[in-house]
Amino acid sequence: MLRALLVLLALVWAPAASAQCLGDGVQLFPTPGAVVPTNTRFLLEGVGTARSPVSALPGRTVRLSAPGHSVELKVTRGWESSLGRVTVVLQASEPLQPGKRYEMHLDSVLPNVTLLNGRGSGLPGWLTGKGPDKSPPLWQKKPAVSEGFFRRSAQGISRFVKLNLALREESPSYLVVKLTPRRAGIAPQTYVLPVVQGNAAFLGHESCGGAFALEDGRSYRARVDAFDAAGNPAPGTASVDFEAPSAQTAQQ
Repeated sequence: MLRALLVLLALVWAPAASAQCLGDGVQLFPTPGAVVPTNTRFLLEGVGTARSPVSALPGRTVRLSAPGHSVELKVTRGWESSLGRVTVVLQASEPLQPGKRYEMHLDSVLPNVTLLNGRGSGLPGWLTGKGPDKSPPLWQKKPAVSEGFFRRSAQGISRFVKLNLALREESPSYLVVKLTPRRAGIAPQTYVLPVVQGNAAFLGHESCGGAFALEDGRSYRARVDAFDAAGNPAPGTASVDFEAPSAQTAQQ
């Protein structure tokens, strides 16, 4: 079951799970190929050796083009992982036009970068819907930890907890999680997680990196904020307390 769930996560946000390292490159949210509102913004994550080039992008612009229309995406700071990842936000200078396919020209700022969650060999692209998304996502089921996963492989240790949730939202959604150890003196971690098939997110790390560093058996408190692709926030929700999966628990 662990392997199947981690592979499910990988299909949405990355091509590798617990059995192998993700590799060097970038990932985009919404996932290329998705239908997005005309006021969408994009998240660009740098992984491995692409972390530093992506972290240097704030203040620069990336071109997004469709037949008969082109816009600039301004890069602003987002979130930094303690395990080899960084995410920046790309905000369009004007609304996109409905019913068009837009392509992102990443090579102008990241030459020869590998797109880890792209489709095909062309430029990453998205189809715009009928108009802007002005409604915030609404919680139908607030986040709760349902199970934890621990795996030891030749590459290292993978450790996740699964957040079960449900959002009423037509646009792609993501979470911003502030994770605080239940022990004084340790700084919290804040990073972004995709919502998997509208009802789950996986908090933790693969064998060679990831969004959050979880220590064996340690207690944590997670504040979970949800956003849609346009940046509309869901209403606030209570924090989630959990214990990180441990090697001892996995052996039982």
